[in-house]
Amino acid sequence: MSILRLMICGLVALFALHLWPLHADADFRAGQRELFLQAEEALRKGQQQTFRTLLSRLEGYPLTPYLVGQDLERRLCPSLAHDVRSYLEKYGDSPVADSLRRKWLSELAKHRRWNDFLQDYTPQSNENLQCLYGQALLGAGKTEQAMEQARVMWLSGNSRPKSCDPLFEALINSKGLTRELVIERMQLAINAGQISLVRYLSRFLPAEEDKAWVAYWQSVNESPRLVLDRNWKGVENDFVIPVLTHGIRKLTRVDASRTAEEWDRLKLRNGLIGERFSAIEEDIALYMSLRFEDGALERVGSLPGDLRSDRLREWGVRAALRRLDWPQVLHMVDGLTERQKAEPRWQYWRARALEQTGWTEQALAIYETLAPESHYFGMLAADRLGRTYNVDHAPIAVTSEQMAAVRQEAGLQRAVELFALERYGPGRSEWQKALGRLDNAQAQAAARWAQEIGWHDRAITATVVARHSTDLDIRFPLPHAAAITIQSNAKNLNPAWVYGVMRQESLFMEDVGSSAGALGLMQIMPQTGKRIAGWHGEQLSDSRLLLQPDRNIRFGTTYLRRQLDDLQNHYALATAAYNAGQHRVKGWLPRENELPADAWVETIPFNETRNYVERVLCYTAIYEHRLGNSPTRLSARLAPVRPLNGSTQVAEGKEAGTPSPQ
Repeated sequence: MSILRLMICGLVALFALHLWPLHADADFRAGQRELFLQAEEALRKGQQQTFRTLLSRLEGYPLTPYLVGQDLERRLCPSLAHDVRSYLEKYGDSPVADSLRRKWLSELAKHRRWNDFLQDYTPQSNENLQCLYGQALLGAGKTEQAMEQARVMWLSGNSRPKSCDPLFEALINSKGLTRELVIERMQLAINAGQISLVRYLSRFLPAEEDKAWVAYWQSVNESPRLVLDRNWKGVENDFVIPVLTHGIRKLTRVDASRTAEEWDRLKLRNGLIGERFSAIEEDIALYMSLRFEDGALERVGSLPGDLRSDRLREWGVRAALRRLDWPQVLHMVDGLTERQKAEPRWQYWRARALEQTGWTEQALAIYETLAPESHYFGMLAADRLGRTYNVDHAPIAVTSEQMAAVRQEAGLQRAVELFALERYGPGRSEWQKALGRLDNAQAQAAARWAQEIGWHDRAITATVVARHSTDLDIRFPLPHAAAITIQSNAKNLNPAWVYGVMRQESLFMEDVGSSAGALGLMQIMPQTGKRIAGWHGEQLSDSRLLLQPDRNIRFGTTYLRRQLDDLQNHYALATAAYNAGQHRVKGWLPRENELPADAWVETIPFNETRNYVERVLCYTAIYEHRLGNSPTRLSARLAPVRPLNGSTQVAEGKEAGTPSPQ
């Protein structure tokens, strides 16, 4: 064994035996962090001797495994198998090893070391590695498992990496690529808008009739009304259901009510009846409900109960709510599954329907079960009973011994060090992975530790893992108090509402960016940030400026004020607009008569926005308590929602894109 290998193996073993001296003073910890950064820089520059010297001075430092892993990555080759496996055995269940494992697997695949690949493979989200795993199974003679992996990788609406080609070739050569698999992938591809992939897949359907159907399917994708003109009577083919469903679905997205009428005529004319068309029926009923169209409730009710999905069952309730048809609300709630009926949401709406239909005693009994809970529906139930909200603070109780023990958890130590170095993303990954190894009591101690160092988002997530929801100091912290107070006062906003929005938007993560591009504490889109800057007579030269907490809070509160001014001074409407856009909220307003605000919130078409509004309203009440005030009742804040006032200016929403209605 080489001297270098002995050094690496020795360091891995040594770091397992030495613990980070938590009693050390701040100067020592700062010095260790500086040495770590110097070692990283030396490794980056290829200064091996300097790196080794610095590494020897970092014995027991929590982030030293990162240095060892990075060094192994730079020198990867199959001959390092022993060193790599020693490292992965020690750290394999932690994020610190993820990068090394990915690169190691790629290295083994490059050298076609398939048995070694299978030995070191763990389930991966990386498509390339998933394909290489299939290749490894083939190379190791595990043909049956390889073909199963090939089928899994085949079923995608998007193109797969080149590394999947040998796997697919083996599937084809073994006669395992069936016509059904080809059509199923075509359906995934056309739903994903990958028309070029559909054309490519057609080569695996040699029959001329099949090729004609594929061409027709592509035409339907461009002109969905073609399905209404075709004679479907007596046509029996595997393409009938996917092509017909695709065409009707596209028409439904444009005008669900018109499509319902046209579909009824088409199926009557062509005898298109039976369960195989249930997906079309459900889609029409669902989109009529999502868009509050006349006849939506009847359409849902016309489907046999066993053909309704859970989603459609819920939208049956909402369709009845939108019409304030309380007997039908009760009927539709009774048609939910037992699992759904047990949810606080549907318990509340059952109680509301019972109350509205004269069954007051039964309604009050349900409210009594909900009112002690500190969630949105618990607060609504408390309002119906005239009770105060259950927002009492019960702090996490941990002993000094429990705190000392959790501070020795290596994954948490690494997370805290990464937090200190402002490497928040890797730090969160380490924290969450470590939390998964803790019991409830240990997770409570971890929550307290995160609170002590001001890592609010990880403290909150730890209380979730610990199943401890009553420590309000941890779950509802008060960071950035000065900025929030100043901006709330300047804009005549309730600071509790600002805190509620901020907690839901970012969990107080200053550095966070969403997949849509929203940034910072209040998750402001760059284009929206530029527009708000203009309102302030400023320019936003760089979208990264939105990550500055004070600027983000100033811009976010300005935008909240604009939503409140434009939308009936209504907290539910303004909150929904902050999430989904004011133009969408205006489309969700009742057309003629007022709608109770709780019913309006329930019938928001987007799951994300509906849940967002419910949480923010609940958090606002809790934050009022945290700020030393009596919580305002949700019912006092939720006036009936009025129909659209045509003179109200429509502004763009905070979020870009169009969320999928759910």
